[in-house]
Amino acid sequence: MTDLQDTSAQRQLDVRPIEPKHRFEQIMDAYHGLSPGDTLELVVDHDPKCMYYTLEAEHGAETFSFEYLEEGPKVWRVHVAKEEALEPAAASDKE
Repeated sequence: MTDLQDTSAQRQLDVRPIEPKHRFEQIMDAYHGLSPGDTLELVVDHDPKCMYYTLEAEHGAETFSFEYLEEGPKVWRVHVAKEEALEPAAASDKE
């Protein structure tokens, strides 16, 4: 069971109690469940930079923000915000 708390547009996910092999999936599921403008405060026991690199590779750095709130050594907390959806390139831009 994950410790995911909803407070309107902000969620907190503490994955420390989750078995390490299941953490990344839980983290990414929580992020993908956010609506544009929502935020996630992630609490882990190591630097979660793999989440940053995955989001950057999958969606582009302009689609989210990633801010460290606490940087170890035992607890790491990051604030991740899903940015408002970007407008797809208009068909007229291709002309």
